[in-house]
Amino acid sequence: MSSAGESGAGASEAGTAGTSDPASAGEAGAGEGGAGGEHAGGDTGRAGGGTAGTGDAAGAAGTPLSETLDFVFDREVLPIGGNAFAVDLDGDGGPDNAYGKVLGALSLYNFPAQSLADAETNAGRGLQLLALDPVDTNLASGSTTLKLWRALQTNPDFTGTGLFAIDSAAPNASLRGVIESSQLTSVKFAPGARLPRILLHLPLGNTVDLPISVYSISFRVAADGLSEGQLNGAASASDVDAIVPAALAAQFDTVCTSVAPPTQECQTALLLFDTDQDHRISADELRASDVIKAVLAPDTKLFDEQGNFAPDGTAETKDAFSVGFGFTAVPARITH
Repeated sequence: MSSAGESGAGASEAGTAGTSDPASAGEAGAGEGGAGGEHAGGDTGRAGGGTAGTGDAAGAAGTPLSETLDFVFDREVLPIGGNAFAVDLDGDGGPDNAYGKVLGALSLYNFPAQSLADAETNAGRGLQLLALDPVDTNLASGSTTLKLWRALQTNPDFTGTGLFAIDSAAPNASLRGVIESSQLTSVKFAPGARLPRILLHLPLGNTVDLPISVYSISFRVAADGLSEGQLNGAASASDVDAIVPAALAAQFDTVCTSVAPPTQECQTALLLFDTDQDHRISADELRASDVIKAVLAPDTKLFDEQGNFAPDGTAETKDAFSVGFGFTAVPARITH
C-alpha cells in the first residue's frame, strides 16, 4: 500500500490526461438510476469480463465486433493538493478539487488517507463497478455508454475474473463516452442537464459514503484493465456538512486518544477545536470552527433551484464541493 505522501506521485502519473475538460462531442443522454439499472447478463454475470455481441455490429462484413466490458476499481489514487486531478467545473477558468485541499490539510495531522483508501478497497468496501456497453473490440476508437454502479461488500477478487454483485440500494449512473486512440473521455454535459449521481466511499477522516454528482470521467482502456483513470464531480454543500464533520471528529478521536502523550499535531488540533476542553473533538465543535468552515466550504456554483447543472463561475454563493481522484480498474464479472 502507498502512504498518503506517496499519493502525490501517483496523482501526477495517473492524472495527466484528465486535468483538462473532457472533449465535447455534443450533449448525450445520461442519467441516474435507482435499483440496479439495466445490465445485460442477469444473475449469471459475464465470464471473462465481457462477451462478443451477436447483433448487426457483429454480423456486418468488415465491421468491428462489439462487446460489453465489465471492470471493478482496484485502486483509488487520492489527490494531495487542490490541483491534482482537478478540472474546471464551474467555467471560471481555474481547476477545482476541494477534496484534494481537504486531504492536503489532513495530511498535516498525519491522517493516512491513501492507506485507508487502499485498506477499504482490499476489504471490498465501497467498490465501484464500471461497464462499457457496447464497445468495439479493437478498443481504439468509437462511442460507448459508460455505466457506474456500487458493488455489494465482498471479499474482492482482483485477478480479472472476480464476480461482483451490484448494490441495488445505491444510485447508479450512465454517461456517454468517446474513445480516441484507446483514451475514453466522457461527453460534456450541457447546462440544464441532470448530472448522474453515485455513492462514493471516500476517506475524509474516517471513510464516508458521500453522494457525488458526476461531471466527467476519463481513462485509457484495454482488455486487461483501465489505467490513468480520473473521475470528477461534486457533492452538495448540505451533504458535506451533514456527513463529513462527524467523520473528521471520529478520526481526530482515534488518532489523538490512542497516543500518550499526545503528539504535537494532536495538541494543536485540541487547541484549535476542543472548545469545551474535554480532550475530545466533536462534530459540532468542528462545524463551529472557522478553520473547518474554510476547509469544507463549497468552492463551486453548479446547480439551479431544481438541481439541474447550471455552472456559474462568477457567483458569490457556492453550492457544491468539488471532488476529483484517480483510479485503476481490472476486468470483472458483474451480476445483479
